[in-house]
Amino acid sequence: MRMKLAKACVGVAFALVLLAPGVKAQNPDMWDPEKSTAKAKQLVQQAIEALGGAAFRDYEELECDGRQAQIDHSGGLGGYAGYRSYWHFPDKNRTEYVVSSTKGGMLAVLVGVLPIKGGVFIQVFSGNEGWTMDKSGVNEAAASTVSDFQAAAKNHFRNVLLLKVNEQDVFLRYAGTTTADLRQVDWVEITDRGEEGSIRLAFDYSTHLPARTVVTSKDEVTGEMDEDVTIFTNYQPNDGIQIPMQVTRLHNDRRTYQLFYDSCKANPKLPADFFTKAGLERRYKESKGKVTDKK
Repeated sequence: MRMKLAKACVGVAFALVLLAPGVKAQNPDMWDPEKSTAKAKQLVQQAIEALGGAAFRDYEELECDGRQAQIDHSGGLGGYAGYRSYWHFPDKNRTEYVVSSTKGGMLAVLVGVLPIKGGVFIQVFSGNEGWTMDKSGVNEAAASTVSDFQAAAKNHFRNVLLLKVNEQDVFLRYAGTTTADLRQVDWVEITDRGEEGSIRLAFDYSTHLPARTVVTSKDEVTGEMDEDVTIFTNYQPNDGIQIPMQVTRLHNDRRTYQLFYDSCKANPKLPADFFTKAGLERRYKESKGKVTDKK
C-alpha cells in the first residue's frame, strides 16, 4: 500500500512538472495578438449571453429603486439616501435622491458635492445637457458635472459591451485569469487609440457575468492616472435580463458609495419628457416648490 501511494505521489509530481511549461505558455502577454483579441471577443459574447442575450441587447430603459450608502472621506458611513435610477441607454439618466435629516443634520449627496437637508434632489442628463431640481427650483447642471456623467455613461458596462467594443480604433486583449472578490475571473482589457488609460472588465469564470470594471484615466488637473472600480454582485433575473442588485464604487482604492437595489424593472413606461428640462420643471410646478418624495 505504501509503495503504491509513493508511486502515485511521484506520478502526480511528474505530471505537475510536465504541466508547468504549459501553464507558463498560457501567459496572455505572450499570446499572439489575433488569438488574444479572439479570446477577448469570445468572453464579451459569453457575457452578453449570460446577461440575457437578445433581451439584454434589445432593452433600452431601466428603472431601479433602493438606497445609497454614502461613504465619507474617512471611510466611514456618512448615511443613507433613498435612491432611484432611471436609464434610457446609452446616454440619458435620471437619478432621484430622497434624503431625510440625519443625526448630524446634513447628508452630503456627492453629485457635484451638493449637501441637502431633507427632501428630494433630482439630477437629469440627456447627452451633453444636464439639469438639477431641488427646493430652489430647476437649474442647469455644471459643465464639469455633465462631462463627468458623459464619461461614466460611456464606461457603463452595458454601453461597453454593446457599443464600445465595436468602435473603430478600439483594441481588445485577453488579460488572463485571476481571483477577484474570492471568485475566479477572466479579464478583458479595452484600449482606444489616441486616448490614455484603459477599461478592464472581469467576468465571473463560472457564470460569465460581469464582476467588476476597472477604468483608468488621466486626471486633467493633477496629470496623475486615476482608477475607478465598480463591483457588481447579487445578480437577479428580471424580464429575461440579469441585473446586479448591489453595486460598489471605489476611486483610487477608496470606497465612495454602495448601491442596494430593492427592485429593478426593464423597459418601464416612462413619460416622454422624463429626461428633459421641461419634465423637471413640470415636476417642480406640481410640487409648488415643496419638493417631497413622489413615486
